[in-house]
Amino acid sequence: MKVKSLKPSELKWTCPTGIFEFSKSSELSPSTEIVGQDRAVRAVKLGLEIPSSGYNMFVTGVSGSGRETTVKRILDQIDTTTDKLTDLCYVYNFEDSTRPQALVFPAGEGKQFKEGIELCIELLQKNIPVVLGSESTAAEKGALLESYSEQKKEQMEKVEKASVEAGFAVVSIPTGQGHSRPDVLPVIDGKPYTYEELQQLAAEDKITAEKLKEYRNLHTDLFKLLTSAIRHSQSIEIKAQVEIERLYRRLLKPTVTGILARLSGLGNKESAEHVERIAETILSNIDVFSANSEEADPYIIFEVNLIVDNSDRKKRPVVVEQFPDAVRLFGNIDRIVIDNKPYSDHTMIRAGSFLRANGGYLIINAMDVVRQPGLWQTLIQTVRNRTVITRPNEMTRAFMPIELQPEPIDVDVKVILIGPGWLYTILASQDPDFGYLFRIRADFDDRMDLNEENILDFAGVIAYICQSESVLPLNSGAMASIAEQAVRLTGRHDKISLKFNMVADYVRQASYWAAQDGRDIITARDLDKAISEKQYRLSLGEDYATDRILENQVMVDTEGSVVGQLNGLAVYSGADHSFGLPSRITATVSPGVEGIINVERESEMSGKIHTKGVYVITGFFREHFALDYPLSLSAGIVFEQSYGGVDGDSASSTELYALLSALSGAPLRQDLAVTGSVNQHGRIQPIGGVNYKIEGHFKVCRERGLTGTQGVMIPDSNVVHLQLHRDVIEAVENKQFHIYPISTIEEGISLLTGIEAGEKSAHGTYPADTILGMADAQLRQMAETVRDFGGRR
Repeated sequence: MKVKSLKPSELKWTCPTGIFEFSKSSELSPSTEIVGQDRAVRAVKLGLEIPSSGYNMFVTGVSGSGRETTVKRILDQIDTTTDKLTDLCYVYNFEDSTRPQALVFPAGEGKQFKEGIELCIELLQKNIPVVLGSESTAAEKGALLESYSEQKKEQMEKVEKASVEAGFAVVSIPTGQGHSRPDVLPVIDGKPYTYEELQQLAAEDKITAEKLKEYRNLHTDLFKLLTSAIRHSQSIEIKAQVEIERLYRRLLKPTVTGILARLSGLGNKESAEHVERIAETILSNIDVFSANSEEADPYIIFEVNLIVDNSDRKKRPVVVEQFPDAVRLFGNIDRIVIDNKPYSDHTMIRAGSFLRANGGYLIINAMDVVRQPGLWQTLIQTVRNRTVITRPNEMTRAFMPIELQPEPIDVDVKVILIGPGWLYTILASQDPDFGYLFRIRADFDDRMDLNEENILDFAGVIAYICQSESVLPLNSGAMASIAEQAVRLTGRHDKISLKFNMVADYVRQASYWAAQDGRDIITARDLDKAISEKQYRLSLGEDYATDRILENQVMVDTEGSVVGQLNGLAVYSGADHSFGLPSRITATVSPGVEGIINVERESEMSGKIHTKGVYVITGFFREHFALDYPLSLSAGIVFEQSYGGVDGDSASSTELYALLSALSGAPLRQDLAVTGSVNQHGRIQPIGGVNYKIEGHFKVCRERGLTGTQGVMIPDSNVVHLQLHRDVIEAVENKQFHIYPISTIEEGISLLTGIEAGEKSAHGTYPADTILGMADAQLRQMAETVRDFGGRR
């Protein structure tokens, strides 16, 4: 049966006229609905609303499909009101200052506790000096001091009396720099003498040696008595100081506990115990907290570091961490330098996103996490243990003489990771905790079915983008054009793209071109301009490659017929641009036993899929030929002037056509380019990039001059993927270019050679004047040649 070329209407989906009933897209109600993602939306809702542990979520899909926006919109739609939010504080640990204590309060009470502590400190600073300086305190203190002073006086009077009776006196001897020591010295003629002076008197015979010895013995006894009195006085002083401290404690306790009582009822048992420790610390160190020191404020240790304040929040927090790293996710401990030494305390602890999201949701880009060494492991540990440990960042830790170790804080956070599907697959297969901790996968599609309802939804989203970004509105023709371009992005004309980031780029650029022409509305011409300009910007490599063909540096024929030679089609893809071009494929055959030799594989330039495609061709030969003789063939297949490697099986039908031509001797048309995978039974299978391939061959033919016979053979199953550029469609409409849908090798070889392929008879043979018949005859002859050659040997 003769293959008919496709009609122009089959080459592209055209937006129905009249579907958009507006003159400007600004007349539409901008759509904030989540379009075309029902499957993902249901998964997201499930993940967000299940409170059980482990129901964290990994949202997959291509960038620009609205993953983050959708999650946030669903969070806006569901009721996240709660009365279980908490405030988080760090306070001084009175038992170990290097381990700040964490206090958890119901939302709002943390702020009250912090402000209450600040007020209490202010009141304590004012009232402690007032109480200690009051007349009643002074009177009680004075009475205590007087009592103990009398005791000291009595002790000294005993010493003085004994000294006078012995002819001695208690004196104070200077020791230098304003210091002195007490001593007892003998008095002679009203003057006290030291032992050295007495020795001098003895030397001068003013006193006898016996008298000197008597003075020395009396001094020893009296000095012991003086020392005992001094020690007893010191003991009395200590007792007096203790009693004064007890007095201060007794007088201050009602004031201190009364001031701190305003904090009662805030928090839990731990916060109440912390307040008791504050009171005990003050009452045990009254001298420190009553002093007016300008150098150091002793009250600073009581300061509360409120790291998470939910006092004004009624709904669960939603934290989107745009720049995740260890500090931003898990917090940090700041430091300052005092006297050239680094210093940190509990007031310098800073909360990260995990703590700020406690009780709610944390959204993170998974790629940002895995790019940073060690961050993924810390994230998984935190999610698994539901506990956040705040550490100083690595740069700071190197300079910390004593590292603070804040008390870990238990958290309840639902983590939502957003990333590509391939990353999800790697994590699920490599990390044993991943599947347990991230039980919900929400997979966002990049396309939706092409029907009237979805087209109108698509238009609503475009209208929203225009309004939210102050982009010029589109008229109905422009909206139809952008819908058609969105269909092309999917690679088939029964779907429309949901990659709104890419679609919106065309709209933004079209708005620019419309403004350049002085219009306040985007037309279809502006959209075409935006599309063509982008194509021009990115097609430098494509133009160079095309020029090499046009200059015959790369040999590709577009006219005539040649045996064993045919134009295949390949797609070249870069980061932001893809294009197709024809390339020459040749085949040679001879008698032998090597089978089909894949030159690309032999030169280690063939990928696995391409190699598989060549093996499939061997299967085709086994099914169609050599049923009653051995397949005795040595054949070579090569991509001419290919230097970068070949992969994929989309050229397997082209290679098979070239082999059949070489076997049958029938020349193949060079004005046609061919693409399509083939199975062992000769059925043509679909391939990717069909639009790029057609347009690539068309571009070469157009530059050389269209003859009216040129065209492309594609798998019939790829017709649904066609969304070709206007210039190709116009050429087909003018019968200058043709696109043929092929379903079998037999159809294709007949079109390429103009000779019937041939049908196998009941005896397993083909008509002699058909392609398969001629190929079968050649293979039989080759088998005989190999047999005869083997016999001669």
